[in-house]
Amino acid sequence: MNTELDETVNQIGGSVPADLRRDQLMELAVAQTGLDDFGDVPFHEPLDMLTDALNREAKLEGTRIDEARGTLVSLLAKRLVLVADRNRFPEIANEQITAPIFIVGLPRTGSTLLHGLMGAVEGVRVPMFWEMVMPSPPPEAATFDTDPRIAQAQAIVDRMPVDLQRRHPVAATRPEQCNLLNDWSFIHQALLASFEVPTYRDWLYNADYAPAFEAHRHTLQHLQWRNPGQWVLKYPKHLIALDALLARYSDARFVWTHRDPATVIPSVCSLTGYMRSPTPGFDPARFGPEWATFEEIVLRRGLDVRDTLVDADTRIHDLHYEDLMRDPAAAVAGICAKFGVPFGESSRTSVAQYIADHPKTKHGEHHYTAEEFGLSRAGLQRRFGFYIDRFGVTTTD
Repeated sequence: MNTELDETVNQIGGSVPADLRRDQLMELAVAQTGLDDFGDVPFHEPLDMLTDALNREAKLEGTRIDEARGTLVSLLAKRLVLVADRNRFPEIANEQITAPIFIVGLPRTGSTLLHGLMGAVEGVRVPMFWEMVMPSPPPEAATFDTDPRIAQAQAIVDRMPVDLQRRHPVAATRPEQCNLLNDWSFIHQALLASFEVPTYRDWLYNADYAPAFEAHRHTLQHLQWRNPGQWVLKYPKHLIALDALLARYSDARFVWTHRDPATVIPSVCSLTGYMRSPTPGFDPARFGPEWATFEEIVLRRGLDVRDTLVDADTRIHDLHYEDLMRDPAAAVAGICAKFGVPFGESSRTSVAQYIADHPKTKHGEHHYTAEEFGLSRAGLQRRFGFYIDRFGVTTTD
């Protein structure tokens, strides 16, 4: 168990049961924060589904159950402080999120690079890792680059394994996926990477995502209140519920990134498989087909909603990986032109500097093959042929 949670357990004068229970987790979060208002965004059902799956399916042993408990308590604590700030500063609820731009598509399609590049554009606001992990009190523009939470968040990053950084670079002051805005709703696909929880995964396929995007909006309002800007957000798995996203952000625009699934799927399996590998009995060859199915379902869900949009041509900007890598500045300029975001010389210079400061192999080469995950390039290209043909995706042997 982490030190902070150990101290909390000692404060409430009890022992923590081996299984994970909503009431016990909430009690720990209350003791940790001194707060008890969890707000009105629903979360009991998803948390119950998640804890049940963790208890029955995830094969948690030793420190793994302590890690899972620590994660869930930290999300409940995050929820408590966000609600407390919203109650203390009711004007946060008046913040209007106007025409946010979401980067979506299959993962491993250059979206992390693109998100960082867009963050270099003057007037654009991208959510940083540090402020999403430690959102309270609301960040302020005047101290945004010197906030002491940056060092605290970087200390967390510095403890991350090099193998994880090689697969997905993280830094306190880099933009990060915006699922960290709504993780406290417990409608949280990212947990599928870390834990073997098939019943929770299946529940997510049919879940009501309205609470997730309500939580997302609450946190975005919170971050915008004292540091506004044109939001550019990124999370590939938003494709699973684009209809719910649009119900909350009716004027949202999208950059849809594209790349050969025969490269994408093994790459994401390398990332998520690394996170899942502590599970006893983990088998990469069994995990690969499982994750490929998940990615296909998410993609098809997104395409189904896309097909219902009468204004898809003006609302969606398609960007191929090859075009992004060939000329990153031109790719950013094209997005800005499409959505009316000013892109002057200072922004162009900042984009060039971001490219120089973030070389692709900064943390070393990322090696993987389809075969180690029970897959093949030819098989993936056949399976995702519906997508490759529709968007003219460049494929390689």
